[in-house]
Amino acid sequence: MILEKIIVFTPIYVSIFWSIVFFANHYSANKPRYFLGVFMATTAILYICHAFFFLGFKALYLKTDSLYLFSSLSVFPLYYIYVLLLTRDTSIKKIHFIHFLPAIILGFSLLVSQLISTTEDKLAYYQSALLQNNWPLAGASLSTITMSALFFTSRLIFGIQAFVYLLLGYSLAKKYNYRIANFYSNLEGRELVWVKLLSITFLITALASIVANIAGRGSFMHHNWLLAIPSLVFSTLLFTIGLLGNKQNFTVKGLEADKENEAETILEEKENVYCTTNLLNRTQQRNETLKREVLKLLKEKKIYLNPELKITEMCKMLSTNRTYLSGFINQEFELSFNELINSYRVHQAVSILKTNNNDLTLNDIAIASGFGSVSSLNRVFKNHTGSTISHYKQKHINTP
Repeated sequence: MILEKIIVFTPIYVSIFWSIVFFANHYSANKPRYFLGVFMATTAILYICHAFFFLGFKALYLKTDSLYLFSSLSVFPLYYIYVLLLTRDTSIKKIHFIHFLPAIILGFSLLVSQLISTTEDKLAYYQSALLQNNWPLAGASLSTITMSALFFTSRLIFGIQAFVYLLLGYSLAKKYNYRIANFYSNLEGRELVWVKLLSITFLITALASIVANIAGRGSFMHHNWLLAIPSLVFSTLLFTIGLLGNKQNFTVKGLEADKENEAETILEEKENVYCTTNLLNRTQQRNETLKREVLKLLKEKKIYLNPELKITEMCKMLSTNRTYLSGFINQEFELSFNELINSYRVHQAVSILKTNNNDLTLNDIAIASGFGSVSSLNRVFKNHTGSTISHYKQKHINTP
């Protein structure tokens, strides 16, 4: 019995812990993090209702069944809006609430159905739909059929939400990472790779949840080891979301603020040889000129040694605008701004390794190459060369 309670309550503890942590932040200070607290609080409500069911509190669960339905259909929309606030929208908008219409409509409908149903009708619904995952037997009352229909409809919508919202979240994170890669040379603390990986993990977990729904919650009632599996998986996932969300300080709001602060230099056509107006007339000549100037900044002036270099700073040096330069780099070098700058930083790091074999620490190399930290150096170096610095030295430098 004690083991069963530990298994059932673990996701609740995790959700409540993180909701308290995130609600401690003021809403205006970090809207995504505060909204993640709403996600965690809703998840806690969901698992509290779960606990009523799996601990056998039949009467209490039936009173909260509509709340369970509402919270279960709100989890994925809440997660999606959290990702929206990280990657695209700087504030909550009215249109966001349209995502909660299924939860509101079905949750309210189930609540009304249960309020007008008799005890016998609710017990029949509990036994057939909730425990056995079956459609009510022939001769069941209209109330029992209605409640069952709402329950099975909610499970279908839950499955659709799992695919749609997690794929949308993955896409948002991918587009956001592309945007910042074309603005910042240093992505440390800004990139949202974890959101993409988490979305994939969340999707796999959701599939497991859908399979469990198909099998029926009743199949877990007398098998603690079966119940332990989804409980452990969801607890781990929730803790991971909370941990990574708590570390994520940079959002699209920071990106938009940096764009405003780093005002683009917009010159008249006669003063700007790279002006996009009438671009078709002398495209090739201008591109060749711009490429020479870009390479001069990188090879001769070594602007990549500035760890916080932004594309707007390069724009000012070249008297061009961000949109044009970003597109030019993408097309001409087939790289993002971040990838282009980091390629020179890695080349610099390799040169330092060859000339100062064992004299410098990794921190020295990171600073001398334009990286903001050792972790950034290690990550980028491996992405570009396919090996760690130590392995690279052993293979290419230390080899007699």
